[in-house]
Formats: sequence, structure tokens, C-alpha cells
Amino acid sequence: MKKNNVVKVFFISLLKSILFIIILLLTGFASYKISYTILSDNGGNIGTSKGDIADIIEDAQTDEVSRNLIYVCNDDRITNLMLEICNTKTNNMDYVTIPVRTEYTIPTTMYQKLCTVNQEIPQIIRIGRIKTYFANSDEAFGYGELIIEKMLGIKISYYTVLDQETYKSHYTSKRVGVRFKPSGTATATPGPDGSVPEVQYIRTPQRISVASNTYINQLKDINGSQEKIAEYIKEQYEGVESNLTVYNKIGYIECYEKMNVDYFHYWGIPGTYNGKVFSVDTKAAKSFLNKLANNTTSYTAPQESRTVSKNNNRKAKSSKGSSIIVLNGSRISGLAAATQERLNADGFSVNQIGDYTDETLTRTRIIVKENGTGNDLAGYFADPEIVTGDVREGFDIEIIIGTADAN
Repeated sequence: MKKNNVVKVFFISLLKSILFIIILLLTGFASYKISYTILSDNGGNIGTSKGDIADIIEDAQTDEVSRNLIYVCNDDRITNLMLEICNTKTNNMDYVTIPVRTEYTIPTTMYQKLCTVNQEIPQIIRIGRIKTYFANSDEAFGYGELIIEKMLGIKISYYTVLDQETYKSHYTSKRVGVRFKPSGTATATPGPDGSVPEVQYIRTPQRISVASNTYINQLKDINGSQEKIAEYIKEQYEGVESNLTVYNKIGYIECYEKMNVDYFHYWGIPGTYNGKVFSVDTKAAKSFLNKLANNTTSYTAPQESRTVSKNNNRKAKSSKGSSIIVLNGSRISGLAAATQERLNADGFSVNQIGDYTDETLTRTRIIVKENGTGNDLAGYFADPEIVTGDVREGFDIEIIIGTADAN
């Protein structure tokens, strides 16, 4: 009997100990969930009183330079991709557009590991199709972040996913020429006289994302107010997917408070098009992105909008109100109509479109009747040529689109 009692007491004590441990675990888990609910990007109300915000800013851990990969999605398709670089040392904000038509060959070691996730994933992937390669969105955006890190040669801090409607309300597109030194040119072969040829730059036309006027005005409205900035960030990150919590994002309030939205800078990524497919120059991209991240000089003026013209010293005049004809000199269908729609939407007057049959142009040509006009049209094209000359009867400006503006 004594032996049975001992065994019984032992098991009762053991059960009590196990029950006590379970209660402790449940209590800890409940506390974690409550904290997570309050502080995470899907959480409840974050206090925006001055005292609450001061505590959050003091406690939140943030990187001095964060790199936020912004996906823009329409169902299973990634329609736009940007890298936001927020520098809390200089209060600079840079946005780098990565073409979604980029194709990238995944390095063999990484590819073998990804095949354990999905055996059907191709080694040569199209960035805009990342979501179709994985079973769910979390995997797609997470593994996509790793792939893009490898492609750009940099470390990405976190990612954010915007829907198409949000993107359109915040950003618009702009045509630029991305100029860079291609990798592999530093070892150019010396000429007969022993001199090494100067490294040649490549200029690639790209369409990049820039903040819309509506978004700029919205950011200006909250500028200087910690309460408004905190509430704005919370609202933004509650409505999107992200692996950064609102709590951590609010750690950037001091930086956002000091930023001037007019000084935001926008860039394309070094690389080249082969037909409709874009290839990133990883070495050049890594060098460029690290220069942005390591920049120690604060932006104190709006970004320069560089345009190329034969008459750079002439006084600029507005082309709005001028009668414009757009001709397609690229032999690629649809470019004239697309240009007409874009220019008319911005207040220009494109009254006619057509085809230019004399020759196939590479570089877009803007012909103006009057010196000084046409400069405000240059930003819509990649490295256009602006000349003063004869324009078709009934028009003030003639734009002939070249193949450089087909991408």
C-alpha cells in the first residue's frame, strides 16, 4: 500500500508541475500576442500623443540606412518594383526603379536550394512573375527579396507590398536615360601607342517611378508634425503587406520629420535592354546603390532634371499651347499613340499622330519652329535631340520617336 501511495503522490506532483509549466507558457504566449497586436503592422491603436511618440522613438530599433523593397502587385503579376533607400544620417530619401521585365539567372547554389521549395521554378526567372513561382504570397515576396538581393549585390532590410490603386495614387512614371559604366570595361586593351582607352559609358532609356503631385502635397501636409507622421505611417502600413512592423517604421519618424519631399531623388538601375528583356548589371548596380547608401551629404535642392539638346544655352519656353504632331520613326507600333495620350494628359496639345517613313531613327528627334521651345518635352524621352528647323505645315513642334524610346 505504501508503495502504491508513493507512486500516486509522485504522479500527482508530476501532473501539478506540468500543469504549472503549461500555465506559465500560456501566460507568456498571451502576453506576447497582446504586445504583438498592439505594436505590429496589423495591430490596434498606437498612441500618438507627444509622450507616447517620444517613448516609441526612443525604444524602436531602426537601421541608419534602410532599404525597403516595394512590390506593386495586380493579382499574380508584379507591375512595378522600387527600392526605397532611407538614410537617417543625412535624411535623404532615394527611390530606385527596377524594371519588372528584368530576367535574372539564379546562381546554381541558390537555385538548388530554391528547388527544395518548388521543383518547377526556372533558373532564369522574370522578376514580374515571381508570385507565380511560389505557393503563396509570403514565400514569393520573401524568396523574391533574397533573389533580388543577389541580383543587386546588396542587403535589403525589408519589403512592402502595395496594390495597384495605392501605387497609382502615390506615383507616376517618368522617362529617363540611365548612364553608367558597364562592368568588365576597366581592363580595356591598350592601343598601339600603349594608351588605355577611356571607359565608355552606357546610356539606357528607362521609365522610372516618381512621387505624384497628390502624394507630394499629402506628405507636405504632415511635414513637421510627429503626431501626423506617426498616424500616417500606421495607416499606410496597416493597409499593406510588409515584414516590417509599424513599431519599427515609427522609429523613422525623426528622419521623416526632417525630410523635404521636394528633395526626394529618383533613379533607374544600371543595366541594358535586349529587345523587351532587361538585364541588371550587378557589379554596376551594387556600386551605385552603395554610393547612395553611403552618401554623407544631405540633399539641399531638388534633383536636377538633365535633358540633352543641341541648343542648351537658349532660353526655355513652355511648349504648352503649341500645336504638336508626333510621328513614329521606330517601326514599332503603338508608340505615337501612347506618346500622344501621355503628353495630352499632362497639358500639351498633340493634335495629330502618324508614321515617319524616311528612315528608322534610334534617337528621338524634337523639331521646333521657335528657339527655346521643346525643352520641357525632353524629359519624356531618353536622350532626345532637339533642333530648330522646318516643321510640318500647321504645327509648331514635330516629335519623331526613335527606337531608344520603345522600352
